[in-house]
Amino acid sequence: MKGRAVARILVCVQPARGHVGPTKPVVEALITAGHDVAVVTGARYRRAFEERGAEVRVLPPEADFDETDLDGTIPGRAGLSGLKLARFELTHFVRAMPAQLSVIDARQADVVLCDPLMMAGLALVRRDPRPRLLTLGFLPFMPPVPTGPPGHPLRGALLKALAPWVTGPARKLANDLLGGDPGMLFTDWPLHSDGVLQMTCPGFEYPREGAPLHFIGPTTVSAASEHPLPPWWSDLDGARPVVHVTQGTVANDDLGRLVEPTIAALAGEDVLVVATTCGGRLRPGPLPENVRVAGFLPYDELLPRCAAMVSNGGYGGVNHALRYGVPLVVVGASEDKREVAARVTWSGAGIGRARASASPRTLRRAVRTVLADPRYRNRARELAAEMAAGPAMDEVVKLITAPCRSLS
Repeated sequence: MKGRAVARILVCVQPARGHVGPTKPVVEALITAGHDVAVVTGARYRRAFEERGAEVRVLPPEADFDETDLDGTIPGRAGLSGLKLARFELTHFVRAMPAQLSVIDARQADVVLCDPLMMAGLALVRRDPRPRLLTLGFLPFMPPVPTGPPGHPLRGALLKALAPWVTGPARKLANDLLGGDPGMLFTDWPLHSDGVLQMTCPGFEYPREGAPLHFIGPTTVSAASEHPLPPWWSDLDGARPVVHVTQGTVANDDLGRLVEPTIAALAGEDVLVVATTCGGRLRPGPLPENVRVAGFLPYDELLPRCAAMVSNGGYGGVNHALRYGVPLVVVGASEDKREVAARVTWSGAGIGRARASASPRTLRRAVRTVLADPRYRNRARELAAEMAAGPAMDEVVKLITAPCRSLS
């Protein structure tokens, strides 16, 4: 490739479907454009990136995990919930930093794309000199401390009051590993990167100051080639509005929190309910006539047929729905899902509840409201238009690789 500017790009991504999914199209586009790409991730996703032509460096066991068995692959996690679980997970993310750095050699990279939950980014952002460091924005943009939507000072004050207890052990560990106070909260390193590739549109993120936000829209591709269509697929083309319900790929150990209550809530409604279990299991027994179930479905085929989506608040799935102008009912409290639920309400694209579960009655009322009130659909379509007006993938590649030096 004589005379062409080729960038050496290192991509560091946690081994979780919701992180890998939006990263794969970016890696593929960079390789198609002729750049050299190496990926640091878990063993579970090695093949997914190698098939796209990337060199893969597998995380050591102490930094790797299996998202389908988090309690089994992360010692000490089982039995925790709520703020105690959040406190544990933050500390675990920091504890993995040395193992991550053992396979992350940024010295030979022109650009590093880093998962915001990879605390190796905290070490990299402090190096001088260092390569261009960009954050992969497939999580809500929350630094310095989650404060809630503008106009909700009480919620912000509560979160700030709880922050020292939740983050204290992880912050102390980060200081110990780095040999001193890094001058920033360990979760704030994306603010000090060279930019965040936020995989949504401006209308779905609170206005914030800090690192430059580049809104690139959702990047995940979910086609029939990856998830074959089920035999009942033609039922989606009937007269009944289609309502999709999912608990995502991580918090689906108990489908009684959202999927099963939604099925019960809509059993007597004039809608077609399409549920994905994503590895979870429904309780045995007959399903209502208006329910169809699959393990996984191709979102790029499903979502254009949907009138509404009920979700536990995965950032990627929610933005995938908004890409197609689908209004939302979100009920979620684990991981970052409280923040996603708050954004759904704040943006006007649906109804968000920061709760671990909801009753059939609550869900029935919320779905009816979203289907009946055109404001939710109209707002979701406005956000879809924002996403469509965002940068194409070739423009994202140029954003990532400029500036880079010629290696030929």
